[in-house]
Amino acid sequence: MRDHLRTILVILLLMAGAVPGWAKLSPGAIPQPRPKPFLEAALQSAATTAVQPRIAASGLPVPRWVSVRAGRVNVRRGPSMDQDVVWTYVRAGVPVEIIAEFDTWRRIRDSSGETGWVKTQMLDGRRTVLVTGRVNTAILNSPKAEADVVAYAAPGLQAQLVGCRGEWCEVSARGFDGYVSRDRLWGVYSEETIH
Repeated sequence: MRDHLRTILVILLLMAGAVPGWAKLSPGAIPQPRPKPFLEAALQSAATTAVQPRIAASGLPVPRWVSVRAGRVNVRRGPSMDQDVVWTYVRAGVPVEIIAEFDTWRRIRDSSGETGWVKTQMLDGRRTVLVTGRVNTAILNSPKAEADVVAYAAPGLQAQLVGCRGEWCEVSARGFDGYVSRDRLWGVYSEETIH
């Protein structure tokens, strides 16, 4: 029994590096089995490939951006008319993100992070965005930081999304057309290109 305890103590001291002249064990020193070649290739390609949205039964990617079609749209707790209404949109064109599909229902997420279910016909494929932040955002006449200001957009302003390339998106709101930095908009993905 004493020899067994002594062996355990020596092993612990070796691992802690307390015994001079002995090699310190590190996690890399313990040989690890190599994955099978096909598994290794699959792991490597998964790590280097960007995550693509999955294609839903509708044939469209999920997640994706859309807007509210009508001026009065009920959002329900679940994908059924029997489910409670959790809130109602009272303005058309509000951008929402579809995060799931079920039959003729779409689960959406709004800019506050709330989720609920809406009938498909209450949504529109036309893209809109909301201006984010706590201060007014400059709408510029070209996609560069030193461009002239066309107008200032207040936080929460809803705008039509015309296109996005790189860090800039072209928007149209209240008779003003111009460019806004992508990071100041809700309703567009960070790597998305729109023509």
